Amino acid sequence: MMKSAHPNSWPQFSNILYIGDEPKTCLSIIEKFNKQLQEIENMYKGWFIGRNAKNKFSQHDKLQYHIHYHFEGGIAIFKFGNEDELPTYIRNECLNACKNLAVV
Repeated sequence: MMKSAHPNSWPQFSNILYIGDEPKTCLSIIEKFNKQLQEIENMYKGWFIGRNAKNKFSQHDKLQYHIHYHFEGGIAIFKFGNEDELPTYIRNECLNACKNLAVV
């Protein structure tokens, strides 16, 4: 059974959250990433509150509505849905959050 790969051996993509086949570890990393996304959203709250939510269950836009996860062959990555909607500085914060998880 394959263990998670050491971050230094990962391909150089800035949106890879996890490589390996340990579901518990993968879930833990995604939960940590989601917490960091919430912190980013809080930091830029004004930008999100100023936008209408496409999701009827929320009064305003949320960062999580712009993030999509993809799982394939032991790799978990995130992508931005309609990337142009998020300002570059918020996208960069998300990419930095991902890199910070890889270093932990």
